[in-house]
Amino acid sequence: MTTLSIDTVSVARGPRNVVHDVSIEVPPGEVTTILGPNGAGKSSLALACAGLARVTKGWINLDDRNLANQRPERIRAAGISVVPEGRRLLPHLTVEDNLKVATYSLGRRAAADGLAYTLSLFPELEKRWTIQGRSLSGGEQQMVVLAQALVSRPKILLVDELSLGLAPIVVKRLVPTLADVAASGIGVLLIEQFAHVALSLAKAAYVLEGGRVRYSGSAAELTEHPELLHSAYLLRQRGT
Repeated sequence: MTTLSIDTVSVARGPRNVVHDVSIEVPPGEVTTILGPNGAGKSSLALACAGLARVTKGWINLDDRNLANQRPERIRAAGISVVPEGRRLLPHLTVEDNLKVATYSLGRRAAADGLAYTLSLFPELEKRWTIQGRSLSGGEQQMVVLAQALVSRPKILLVDELSLGLAPIVVKRLVPTLADVAASGIGVLLIEQFAHVALSLAKAAYVLEGGRVRYSGSAAELTEHPELLHSAYLLRQRGT
């Protein structure tokens, strides 16, 4: 079983650091969440874990291997799958082809097993198999990008803003699926702006503000003591 260790990581966007000395542990079989307002550095950290933003300090360790500043394909091959903010699927390809593209580096058996696994998580997609990505609803698109990330059966799944732009009923559908993914042994790192969504899933929580960790501890403690969330914005969102 594999733990992702983000160790004193700083991340640059352009000429300056926007994440400063962040340390986070993502154990296998659990959901860990990072909360914070817009501009806190959450997405920059996600991009760094995906190999799409520059790490200027620290380590991103998986299986005793530092993946900081490695190419995205090497990070994915090492076992980290990232679902970036914005539901970035291939809009002119069908659901089937979007998922098959995600299996390009897998052998035939692993690809078949991965597709079967993702369809067990999202059976709705089978009914939309021949529909182009651009014709899907926002919730269906989010299912496709989650399925793309999971088809390789990663060790770590990082999801940036699961609920952004989705109706509450869609979020209610997706939340148990992430719990099931974690229960299968995958470590899940959920980056969320909406505290109530993340805290319903997570065991451990971190609050990021100004690119720094302002809280690290149990999600249950944050649920019971919402005043520990430093941002008034987050406190307002918890009640929505």
